[in-house]
Amino acid sequence: MEPGLAFTLCGLGICFLIPAFILGFINRSKTTRCTVTTVATVKDILAKNSGDGLSFYPLYEYEVNNVLYTNTGAYLSHHVPQKGAKIEIRYNPDNPKKSYIPGYDTKVYKLLSIIFSVIGMIPILVCAIIFFAIN
Repeated sequence: MEPGLAFTLCGLGICFLIPAFILGFINRSKTTRCTVTTVATVKDILAKNSGDGLSFYPLYEYEVNNVLYTNTGAYLSHHVPQKGAKIEIRYNPDNPKKSYIPGYDTKVYKLLSIIFSVIGMIPILVCAIIFFAIN
């Protein structure tokens, strides 16, 4: 195998593994820092038109120490809550502005991290298989 091809394949794999690690870090950061559970009210469902159709993002409001906070959840395709519904969220006790909806927001980061990891590992494995098959 030519060294240029090996470097290209490994470089391509690394280009996909970097965002996988970043997304995994963001997900882990959210779940380890946002430890307090509370109930939020869905104030609105924001709809954004993408090439594949509509995407829905819940806009929710919650109260911590008599201060109201508003945040937007990750994209939801199934089980979109109704306006006015009560949902469970987790927030960061040191920075209550930071919050997420368990089971939705973390699922997006996990899924994207897995997809980028798999795509990144394919060219690296191909390079390794070819390298060891030749030698």
